[in-house]
Amino acid sequence: MSHHLIEKLNQSAKEQKRFAFLELLLIWEGKVTAKQLGHQFEISEKLAELVIHQYLELYPENLAFNGAENGYVTKTKMVPQFTEGTLQDYVMQVANGQQVTQLAMPSRHVEPELVRPILQAIREERRLKIHYASVQHPNFRERVIQPHNLVFDGMRWHVRAYCEINAAFRDFVISRFDPNQLSEVLDHADHFDLEDESWNTELSVDIMPDPRLDSARQTLIALDYDMESTAQGFRKSIPVRAAMLMYLIQRLGLQNKDSRPEAQQIVLTDACEKTLQGYLS
Repeated sequence: MSHHLIEKLNQSAKEQKRFAFLELLLIWEGKVTAKQLGHQFEISEKLAELVIHQYLELYPENLAFNGAENGYVTKTKMVPQFTEGTLQDYVMQVANGQQVTQLAMPSRHVEPELVRPILQAIREERRLKIHYASVQHPNFRERVIQPHNLVFDGMRWHVRAYCEINAAFRDFVISRFDPNQLSEVLDHADHFDLEDESWNTELSVDIMPDPRLDSARQTLIALDYDMESTAQGFRKSIPVRAAMLMYLIQRLGLQNKDSRPEAQQIVLTDACEKTLQGYLS
């Protein structure tokens, strides 16, 4: 690859980062200035102004100069091009923790050395010898799996794999791999993701406000969970693979029903509960 092409690719990556930062400011603060952009990327305000002008030429529907604000303000129909524009993105890339407090959660530390052979086995469709402990078998023991996907449930990383001991597809929590025994990539696998019925079964988790709540509280809960108003009431459908259903149910707090509707807040619709019963059992 030529030096010129590498330089062009690097410049493009720089521009994308700058544009993403610019968009997050427009979305969450309503405006962006050359001073903000220059401070973030340690470039001159003149160069930062040029970056904003480049973005303006590409997406004039997203921002406009406002002399009173001494900067560029968001247009109502703004559509981000370089970021998903989530609040989480803003907090991580722009706010840098200032005036933002996040709940500290238990850390499931995963060493790169544990993940590399997993990724290799997935990529090359190979068997993998691991040393794994579970609640049923708390002492590390050797087993051979055939992994096909990494899974993040919002708290922990798993690997979805065919287990040769159980002769079935299972989830394996990566933090339960023996950190003192590196996994060994073996020969070619003979079980693949297309055979994983639970993985390939698409389900819908349909939630609604707890009907024990009064209408005002149901409306409030609907706003919390981005529900839509339907003829049957407020509803939200969340797609999920059957293999990941229990993780979603747990994250939503639906595994047990609280006696207090104010604490429960959401429930499965009756039709959804009947549909999922076989999978949840």
